[in-house]
Amino acid sequence: MNTTTTIEHPVSVPPVPPVPSIFDRFPRIATQQQHSLLPRNIALVSSLIAAPVIASLLGGRSVRRGLIVGGIAALALGALRWQMARWFTAEPAFASEGSIGKLELRRYQVRVDARAVLDAKDIETALELGFDRLACFLFGANSENETLAMTAPVIASMHDGRYEVSFVMPPDRTASSLPSPEDHRVELREVPEMRLAVMRFAGLHSKENIEWRERELLKELVSAGLSAKGSVMFAGYDAPWTLPQLRRNELWIEIA
Repeated sequence: MNTTTTIEHPVSVPPVPPVPSIFDRFPRIATQQQHSLLPRNIALVSSLIAAPVIASLLGGRSVRRGLIVGGIAALALGALRWQMARWFTAEPAFASEGSIGKLELRRYQVRVDARAVLDAKDIETALELGFDRLACFLFGANSENETLAMTAPVIASMHDGRYEVSFVMPPDRTASSLPSPEDHRVELREVPEMRLAVMRFAGLHSKENIEWRERELLKELVSAGLSAKGSVMFAGYDAPWTLPQLRRNELWIEIA
């Protein structure tokens, strides 16, 4: 008796293509940079190289004198770079719409921020605590142990009795492409386009200085006939070691 064995071959089923998400039809929000930093960095490096050479040539026969003058010139450029670090730091893109009195009107593009909400007695304390918390996230306290580039400005405001301190995220990074903060008190958020009235000032970001400038900002708004909405925001562009008279501080308020 013959027994016939039938071998069944598996049927190849073509893979089901993924269903497109509705969110794929919308552009992903990412911070855009206001200016390219490459020309400034090239100019700085070129100056650091050229200054000692030119100074040595001007020193004539005295090589030692030329080297000393060149070294002083290089140190001066380095000190300028240290004090004016904001010139070499990315900031979010905006379009200027002109000025009214002391106010500049700007329209900021959408961007991504990292935010920390704090209970603090004043804005000075909030800036210090918020900076430390957000800096930890930038310097590796995140899901990828990634070091993220520092940007400007640091933004602080008050909402419902609590301070919010924010860092603008590096250019071209979306919220989904950024690592998750290890600290649950830090959150990533997408900030919509907004139109702002901006007043610039120098000096320390002390409570007294900011409150005085805030009163001045509100007076300028009334004089300009502008309708404001939301809270006044402080924007600081410089490192703590920058001399007060060289600092770029701003107050922002959203306008209709």
